Amino acid sequence: MIGAVVSGTLVGDPVERTTRTGARYVTVTVRVPAGDDAQLIGVAAFDQRAAERLMQMRAGGAVSACGVMEPTRWTGRDGAERTGWRMTASEIMTAYGAGQRRRRSAEGDSDE
Repeated sequence: MIGAVVSGTLVGDPVERTTRTGARYVTVTVRVPAGDDAQLIGVAAFDQRAAERLMQMRAGGAVSACGVMEPTRWTGRDGAERTGWRMTASEIMTAYGAGQRRRRSAEGDSDE
């Protein structure tokens, strides 16, 4: 696993899911620019604050995620083997969230 920060845009709306044990988490796909191409990274947020931030977003929104990445491998619908990346995010940062923090800070409120 690799610790990483990725920034890009959401390919679709976030999806709320539940583990077998009943824990809530949120998944998204992030399109990350890579030169003339782009990399699609599957992101899962199990942390409550990170999951809530993702659920406030919609497709096309700009996002940055910090967490642990690992390579994945799967077979596509066409039968070809594909590789990619999956991230378990511990922190989600959005322009919307940063703006709220700045306003609260200017008003003298804490971020907690």
